[in-house]
Amino acid sequence: MIDETNNTAELPAAQLREAINALMQTVTSLLEGEASLATLETALHSHDALLDQLAIHSLDASTLAALERIEQFITLHAGNYYQTAYAEFDNKQKNRFISLFARRLLALDGLGPATAQQLFQLGVYTPEQFFALTPGELAQLQLPPATLARLIPLHTQHSLLTQES
Repeated sequence: MIDETNNTAELPAAQLREAINALMQTVTSLLEGEASLATLETALHSHDALLDQLAIHSLDASTLAALERIEQFITLHAGNYYQTAYAEFDNKQKNRFISLFARRLLALDGLGPATAQQLFQLGVYTPEQFFALTPGELAQLQLPPATLARLIPLHTQHSLLTQES
C-alpha cells in the first residue's frame, strides 16, 4: 500500500514488530548483565534485521542515530565479553567474533581484522573509542610498530578533519 502523503510504502507491521521485539529482548538481557555469545549475536542480528527493514522504507536521521547508538551499545557489550572469553576462543572463533562485532572498526580505512583484534584485546571496540584516544594514548598502546605506523596517520587525519568542522 502507498501512503499518498509521503509516497512511501507502508512498513510490514508484523515483521517490524517481530524485529523490534527481538531487539528489545536481547538488549534487555544485555542490560540485565546476561551477556553470552548467543545473546550478543542475536542482538546484532536483530539490530541488522530492523535496520534492513527500515532502510527499505527510508530512514530518518533520528531513527538512524538511535540504531547507531544501539549498535554501539551491543558492540561495547561484545567487547567486554571478548575480554573475558578471549582466552577460551580458538583462532576461528576469534576471527568470527571480530568479523561480527568489530565491523565498525573494520570499516575504517587501513584497519583490518588483525588490527581490530588487537584493538579489541586492548579495550578499544568502536571508532569513537579509537578517535577519543589522545595521540599520546595511541602511542602507548601495546601494538606492533607497523600497526602503529598505520593507525597514527588515520587518527591524525580524523583529528584534523574534526578540528576543521
